[in-house]
Amino acid sequence: MDRVECCPLSELIGVTSKRPARTYRFAATVFAIDPAGPIDRGDLACGAGYFDQAHFGHEFRAFTGLTPTRYVEVRRRFLREHPGHALDGRQLPAD
Repeated sequence: MDRVECCPLSELIGVTSKRPARTYRFAATVFAIDPAGPIDRGDLACGAGYFDQAHFGHEFRAFTGLTPTRYVEVRRRFLREHPGHALDGRQLPAD
């Protein structure tokens, strides 16, 4: 019987298995942010499974190009400038 060679996941789907896990964790974290309330980045990072705030900040910047603080400022400004928007009061996805 011929031995079937197994190739790495990255060769099958084009990304490593870590990438979808990072993306999912980041997306869950962004959806957990309530821009109307106070943000405790330590609690947010810990709740999402990041090692520490620095790890959280590095990943956040890698995905958005913004610091978590700047991201929340942008979302708050959007909500102020677009009152009554269909997503007003709801969690917004990362743009």
